[in-house]
Amino acid sequence: MIKMIDQESIETAKEYCQGDPFGCRILAAMLAYGTDKPFALFWAQYAGEDCKGKMTAVISRLDTAMTVCAKGEYDTEELDCFIQANMGYIGALRAARGGETSNGLVMRLAKRKNSISASDVEINPETSDVYAVMEECAGTGFEVPRFDDFYSDMIYRKKAKTVLSAIAREDGMPVACGAVHLSQGTALLTICACVPDHRNKGYASKVVNALLDKCEGRDVYLMCMPSLHDFYTKFGFITTGGFIY
Repeated sequence: MIKMIDQESIETAKEYCQGDPFGCRILAAMLAYGTDKPFALFWAQYAGEDCKGKMTAVISRLDTAMTVCAKGEYDTEELDCFIQANMGYIGALRAARGGETSNGLVMRLAKRKNSISASDVEINPETSDVYAVMEECAGTGFEVPRFDDFYSDMIYRKKAKTVLSAIAREDGMPVACGAVHLSQGTALLTICACVPDHRNKGYASKVVNALLDKCEGRDVYLMCMPSLHDFYTKFGFITTGGFIY
């Protein structure tokens, strides 16, 4: 059975989400927004029909984006119907199940390597500089949100300390950016972009390394397209599964 998360169940949901990349995405939003915002909604699936069994999945919806953290055995039929009822054809970000063709890769940092110096990378720069890089990458397979939505989201997350961002510059201009979402013991690399005219110069690698330096002691994950597999393996990431969106 699926029930909206309240104050009685929030600690159980936080514990359930730990150590999981999808859970990190959900928990970073939950810690930033709480459970009382109409645009940030959180649910839990329980075994049994009275919501008194064990928690088997946690679901979030932030505006029009839904994420599912489901580990072990869970009611896939109920979950799929819930997603369909809430999101329709848009669907939700979740782990690929056995036999499914995934949209992309889930990767985890196994053993850090290629740790180049990133001392000249700015951590938590102006949000407008991060967005400026993202805008330059529009149309290259990089989805760019509306500025107002992105800016307000970053304000919430920075206040809650559930995000770190980074910028690399050339001649003072921002040319590469990155960001990680943070939860208890886990980090998820969510943005890595470089202005097309400045690619293959090492800027994106510097940004990734700077963020990994700040995530020392955490389990670090990312989700990417298969075409980026080789780029991330050079840092020490390995593929652990796939995602559906």
